[in-house]
Amino acid sequence: MGQTKDDRDPQTIKQLFDLYYVPLCNYALKMVYNRHTAEDLVQEVFVQLFERKDLSQIEAVERYLIRCVKYKCIDHLRGKKHHQLLDPNSLAAKATYQPSDLNEESIEPLLHYYVAKLPPKTREVFLLSRQQQLTYPEIAETLNISVKTVEGQMARALRLLRELLKKQGLFSFLYQFF
Repeated sequence: MGQTKDDRDPQTIKQLFDLYYVPLCNYALKMVYNRHTAEDLVQEVFVQLFERKDLSQIEAVERYLIRCVKYKCIDHLRGKKHHQLLDPNSLAAKATYQPSDLNEESIEPLLHYYVAKLPPKTREVFLLSRQQQLTYPEIAETLNISVKTVEGQMARALRLLRELLKKQGLFSFLYQFF
């Protein structure tokens, strides 16, 4: 972030919102299984981010947001009042992933978060292959595209996911799913 003066610039928050809202909602949805609840929880995180006095203290914004959403979902699932605000300052220190933080239940939502960041056509081909278990020729027929295009989109999806996960230090988890 690294801005001076007012880090709570609405334009900065809007840019973060535009970039992360949809992937974070997909991440939350895999935890709470209700689209409206997921959207509410993610919106609460962005409200807290806006209310935070100094955003420059957040070193890894994406990790921070994922962690905040994770804790919001956990609080919601534990039956706490989900409108109660988490203290964003207490989460800043925990905003990085440690291998011990990730277990089988937290990997799938995290993977959906990163899949949501793929370009739309690439994501569609990837999900048809991985979720629907369709073959490349079946995907090509379904989407009315060539098998070569499907192969290219899958290669692109895997490359982009590899890059995203590597950047976050989560590359080893890619092998568990592919």
